[in-house]
Amino acid sequence: MITARTTIMAIFLCMCLTQASFAVEQSASGNQRRSFTLPQHGTLILSIPSTWKQIVRQPPGDLPPTITLSPDKGDEFKVLITPLWSPKKDPTFNKPDKVRSLIDNDLRGMLPGAVEQQVVIQEFKGVYGTGYYFLVTDKAPKPGEYPYAVRAGVGVGDLLLSVTVLSRLKNSEGITSTIKALQKARQMYE
Repeated sequence: MITARTTIMAIFLCMCLTQASFAVEQSASGNQRRSFTLPQHGTLILSIPSTWKQIVRQPPGDLPPTITLSPDKGDEFKVLITPLWSPKKDPTFNKPDKVRSLIDNDLRGMLPGAVEQQVVIQEFKGVYGTGYYFLVTDKAPKPGEYPYAVRAGVGVGDLLLSVTVLSRLKNSEGITSTIKALQKARQMYE
């Protein structure tokens, strides 16, 4: 005979197995889902390496925060993510053509100080649409500065994630993991 207690125990067991399965997926990839609360814009969810440190700087008022990510040890890279939103609630604010235009403008501004004469903007598919990024090498980095910079942007929900990755290595974990995180980025409202 199935009792209420048996049913509750079965539901509890299923929940435990589901959570255990999710935990295995997280540890197998080495990533962790992290949530960042945004003033009047829900929560930004990023899947990033579990060893990365994070600092969130929230300016006064309802301005967008800047999320800084870095390795647990050392300073191989620094990731700066600013989730922007339209103050005028423009629904086209973060559409792919606007994101591409932003990244194009950034590239034009950075090329004069770059080793590269020409840079191809790369495209990637995210949960909410298309994103763009490029990598440039600083012509004359000062001691302690990062020689490589990546600029990226992608629309996520009603946000435009404006991202800069500064790196000591051209093919660093900071760059590859950040692009993967942007592909899976989500915005949630409760």
